[in-house]
Amino acid sequence: MRMRWFIGLLLFTLAMSLHATAVATSITATRTTRPIHLDGRLDEPVWTSAQVIDRFYETYPGSLVPAPERTEVRLAYDDDFLYVGFRLWLKHPRELRTPFVRRDKVNSTHDYVQIYLDPQGSRRGSYLFRVNARGARTDGYQNEAQETETLDPDYDWEVASHIDARGWSAEMRIPLSTLRISRSGLQRWAVVVTRGVPRDQNTQMASAPFPHDSNCFLCYAGTVVFPDLKAKSEHLIVTPSGTITRRRDRGSFGHADDVRLQPSLDAKWLPRDGAALDLTVRPDFSQVEADSAQLTANQRFALDLPEKRPFFREGADLVKTAIPAVYTRSIAAPDYGLRYTQRSAGLEYTAFGARDGGRPAIIEPGFLGSTLVLPDFDSDDAFARLRSTLAHGDVGGLVAAKRNDDGSRNLVGGSDATWSSDTDRVTGQWLASHTRNPDRPDLAPSWHGQTVQGSAALLQWDHSTDQVWSLRYERYSPGFRSWLGYVPRVGYQSLHGEYYRPFYSTEKWLNTIEPYVSVDRLRGLGSNRGSESDAAPGLVLAGYKGFAADISWHPHAMVLDAQGHARRTRYLAWQFSASPGRWVPLVAFTGQRGDVVDYASGDVVPSTTLGWRVLTRPLDRLELEVQYDRNVLHGEAGEPQRLIETATQFIGTWHFNARFFALLTWQRYASARDVPEVNHYRSRTASLQFNWDVSRNCQLYWGVRSGNEQPAAPAIGGDGREIYLKASYTFRG
Repeated sequence: MRMRWFIGLLLFTLAMSLHATAVATSITATRTTRPIHLDGRLDEPVWTSAQVIDRFYETYPGSLVPAPERTEVRLAYDDDFLYVGFRLWLKHPRELRTPFVRRDKVNSTHDYVQIYLDPQGSRRGSYLFRVNARGARTDGYQNEAQETETLDPDYDWEVASHIDARGWSAEMRIPLSTLRISRSGLQRWAVVVTRGVPRDQNTQMASAPFPHDSNCFLCYAGTVVFPDLKAKSEHLIVTPSGTITRRRDRGSFGHADDVRLQPSLDAKWLPRDGAALDLTVRPDFSQVEADSAQLTANQRFALDLPEKRPFFREGADLVKTAIPAVYTRSIAAPDYGLRYTQRSAGLEYTAFGARDGGRPAIIEPGFLGSTLVLPDFDSDDAFARLRSTLAHGDVGGLVAAKRNDDGSRNLVGGSDATWSSDTDRVTGQWLASHTRNPDRPDLAPSWHGQTVQGSAALLQWDHSTDQVWSLRYERYSPGFRSWLGYVPRVGYQSLHGEYYRPFYSTEKWLNTIEPYVSVDRLRGLGSNRGSESDAAPGLVLAGYKGFAADISWHPHAMVLDAQGHARRTRYLAWQFSASPGRWVPLVAFTGQRGDVVDYASGDVVPSTTLGWRVLTRPLDRLELEVQYDRNVLHGEAGEPQRLIETATQFIGTWHFNARFFALLTWQRYASARDVPEVNHYRSRTASLQFNWDVSRNCQLYWGVRSGNEQPAAPAIGGDGREIYLKASYTFRG
């Protein structure tokens, strides 16, 4: 262990000496006294006089070499807004990729530019605002402590773009209230600008000198100085909405044939700089697209799904921790919800409370599997999270509670900390839980009104230089529960390790070669007997036309079946993807072939899992996506196939302009199990939705949905249909 620390210190010193040869740009923002007309052209006088960020580095596939394309960025401000102007030249303008895409869908398959802003100057997190050549928006939050980016938040901001014979340009207008500025006067923000130009190579450029496999992001950021910035808040933002729905359901979908009008209200009060109080009353999420179908027929543990509902996505970065103790999908349909959030240079915290009448499923975890329990009672839900910034990391605390109307309850609380340098990151978290189960054995056999207690701990060390490794230790005691989180397995301790040795090149066909090895070891605690293990070598490749591959071989994976017996499995897993061109920006294939455990019987049987996804843009306004997944458990000698499970999804999007689009989705899921018992199921869903951002303040949604499901017993099948219209308008004061 001492030798590892010595080697880490030596590599850290070497990385710092290399880092000293390149520095990020620093500028002073320009105050403007005239409003800037948002058309993407950069023809106002302020853009001529503003200081320029124009020193960019190629960060991939090259490393810290001069950027191959010229980029200029300027920042201006007034008492209400921050303005960002981008001028993006291209050596070959005709190759510019100009698709229309939905919000938060701007990615590396088309030309884009984005800016990261850290108004607090803490270099522990930043807002990100991204735009492509058509003016499509993506926004989110970058978390330095966890080295992650989330696109959950949808901030209040505007952007316009313009395409010309030399390339393209864009103008952003970001309200200062959106950035939660908590002070006035002279300020220094951390800023990073990145740009993507996908052609034969997926070229990435940045205004900061990021080396390959850097373990930090904002530590390389430049600064922007504001001589006399004023804190700005829109003290009250109120958004009433109304949804009219015509529903017809029968069978397993329920029994309804009616027209419903559901008013809802979202309000935001900004009592002081950097603080926000959010209220939602009977929120409606009609416009949120359905989750993709998942292959679950041979899964032991509940799957987590991404959060898509706007109210829960705001401030989501604050409650994401190494142990997922807060999982907002565990709150289904709140009658009302209240959240307070405060952001400042050294301290950030948020608190949330809601009355949930949606009766969401509760994950009842175990050592060998988890159960989704469907309660018939409402609940009160609450969580709070605090995070304090230190010189080289942060410390935080979290509390989450759920109290059901029958008197049962779950309380989780604990602390976490992160320390990081340019090359290393150490994360630790500890949580304790106190749970009183419902006295409802009819819902779950383990629910007898008893009280259980437990704890969970995690410690992780990540190292990145020319060699990359990660070590993670986790321990979940048998009594640990997190009803508001995503914890499907308890009663074990595990150790996970990964080691990568990346090699980089600027050659045309192959840019990255990363051989690696991963090791997993899991052992039961208390009365839980048995262990699981897996050691797998692998290879990551990346290169021409966005080609990427990850292949791993698992020759001796020991897995516990549903009865706790150890079973030996072996399999080959792979992922391939590429971006062939502007009309076919993504082709991806995934798969697994080998022996796996059939958890319905405990047998080890041959299995084949295949999946593919194709994204096409035959027109800039039209996007078509098809995804297909198939899992087959083959029978033993003389047996028929035990299980065939398929999931198919089609998504078509037509953009009338950057703010108005139509979305068509169709999904089909089918599961046919014939051994050891016969159980067939299939379902279909389809929807057509129109989304129109009429203005910054007004949104309209209207559409139609239908679905049907057919279990093994035809008598309990059902179908449902609905037509809806939703309108919302925002008042600001």
